[in-house]
Order: sequence, then structure tokens, then C-alpha cells
Amino acid sequence: MGIQAAYTQVDEPTLDRLVTLPPDELADALEALETADAPTVYLDKLWDGLHFLLTGRSASTPIDGDPLSEAVVGVHVFEGEDYVGCTEYDELPGIIAALEAVDLRAVLATTRFEAFAAAEVYPAIWTEDPERLGAELAEAFGLLLGVHRAARAARSHLVVSIL
Repeated sequence: MGIQAAYTQVDEPTLDRLVTLPPDELADALEALETADAPTVYLDKLWDGLHFLLTGRSASTPIDGDPLSEAVVGVHVFEGEDYVGCTEYDELPGIIAALEAVDLRAVLATTRFEAFAAAEVYPAIWTEDPERLGAELAEAFGLLLGVHRAARAARSHLVVSIL
């Protein structure tokens, strides 16, 4: 299996605990939360493609202060070798507004997947059927918007892990 992104809702005490963990214990702690049925949404392999679709850049170079970039990778980044970020509850409205402002149909209509391949966006699938790729990215976008809305409705923070 490849690298996937997981978006897990956490409350304030859980986020406080995660922040104090040694970096090498974060991935295990997040896995334990997911196993314990913490609300989690997976974007599987399309997180980097979605970031590129929304920002024109790979998620390997996130854009500080850009709510569309932060929607994919989180606002704050934990230290460590594994990628773990988070978006706090009070940061969700701006990100949700930015996602809701995206005319996804128009964006996809002008998308050229050759640019994804040329930029070496993960995973290396961008030479496959463009219609299917567009449908998969649209589904991933819906999941991304939905998880941000759900976290806001639950008054939760959102932890992003890309492992």
C-alpha cells in the first residue's frame, strides 16, 4: 500500500496530549485513535494530487497561509520524520469557506494531468484515464470538504497524518 492521508477529529485534551508526545510516538498514537473509532476520513493516495489541483504545487511544498493548501496538509506541523499536521477548531471556518468557493467543475474542466506527471505529483498515475482521474479527485475533494465541515460541527480539531 502507498502513502495515504488520514484526517482524524480530536478534542482539546487529545490534541494537547499529541502535542506533548515524542515525535517517534505520534504515528502509533494516531493509529490507536483510529482503532478506538475516532472519526477519521482517508483520502488514500490522492492527497498530493488534490493539493496540486487546488494550489498548482505538490504537498511536499505546502503554502503557509493558503487555506486550500492547509485544507490538505493542516495549518500546524508536528516535528518528526512522519508527516503530521493539525488544524485547530477556530481555523476551520476560513478553510471551509475557501473550499466552498472552489468551482470544482470549472477547475477540473481545465485540468491537464500531464502537468501533474511533469511535476511528479504522488502517486505516478497521472497518465491514466483523465475522466477517471477527474472523478477520483472530485470524490476526494468532497471527502476533504466533508471532514472539515464535520470537525467544525463537532467542535473538534482535525489532525492530518500522511504516512
